[in-house]
Amino acid sequence: MRKKSEDNLPLIALVGPTNAGKSTLFNRMTGSWQAITAREESTTRDRIYGEVEWQSWRFNLVDTGGLAEDESELYQKIKSQTLQAVTEADLVLFVFDATSGLTPSNLQFIKTLRQTKNVWLVANKMDSPKRRAELSTYDYLGLKTFAVSAIKGNGVGDLLEAASNDLPKVKINDPSAPVITIVGRPNVGKSTLLNSLTKSNRAVVSPLAGTTRDIVTEKIIIDGTDFLLADTAGVRRRGRIARGTEDFSVKRALTTISRSDAVLVVIDASEGTTRGDLHLIYFAHDLGKPLLIVINKMDLIETGRMPFHRYLHKFPNIPVSALKGENTDKVLTWLKENVASGK
Repeated sequence: MRKKSEDNLPLIALVGPTNAGKSTLFNRMTGSWQAITAREESTTRDRIYGEVEWQSWRFNLVDTGGLAEDESELYQKIKSQTLQAVTEADLVLFVFDATSGLTPSNLQFIKTLRQTKNVWLVANKMDSPKRRAELSTYDYLGLKTFAVSAIKGNGVGDLLEAASNDLPKVKINDPSAPVITIVGRPNVGKSTLLNSLTKSNRAVVSPLAGTTRDIVTEKIIIDGTDFLLADTAGVRRRGRIARGTEDFSVKRALTTISRSDAVLVVIDASEGTTRGDLHLIYFAHDLGKPLLIVINKMDLIETGRMPFHRYLHKFPNIPVSALKGENTDKVLTWLKENVASGK
């Protein structure tokens, strides 16, 4: 069953092979920097949602992890996220690298998709007239096909125009919900907390540290008030941050804190408070943000065995088990009582 957004906006899903430029196209269409773009394959791992406004009309867009022939547990979870996005979508854009073309596995996936979904082809990296002339190669598929250069913006306007004409019309409505940023060190359970609070599986949850790289957002309603939860990449101590994608993820997580209306700092109860935790706590505190410390993984420790820093008691905190859903209702209560219902 398709999960409708609370505002009932139509949804477009971006799917396709790794490194086809889906995240670049997502950022171009939404006018945001929400999805990470990099040469490294499978940079996007979660479903990343954004809102598109075009010619006074609105619709939602979801970016997904790249399709790859990989049987690892992590890739299977990424594929599951992609299939869930497809299930929810009103329109599926299959994005591929025009310089590489469509592979037999791509064609098989498209064949399966079009049995139940409206599918369009989007040939990305069409940076020259010669490549655009080759677009007729795919006419035999009988699908609407668009040539774009996501990085330059060429052809994206035509794609947006066609999509807005095809989808149900929803007018632009201005006010936005307060943004609550979830931050913490890698593998403390931020994504599990997001999934528990929203009763969803939006974020990929894995024992691998650093699974979340993008800003994953989910809207929740508490007693009639909308909130937008933003899950971020884990922030390590500066000396342990790898260059490249992870470094950019961390910088963007800190930027997200500065732009948010409140911050949930998640701490691993089985490890206690670290310097990295205190850095995040005081970073948010110094910005004057409403701050709640969520002490997660309480199911892994014995009562009274938490080696917490003495400064922690200066801030409101709630012990939870996000995995088991224990005490998370108190986090929702804190949000309702401490965060304004609008910006």
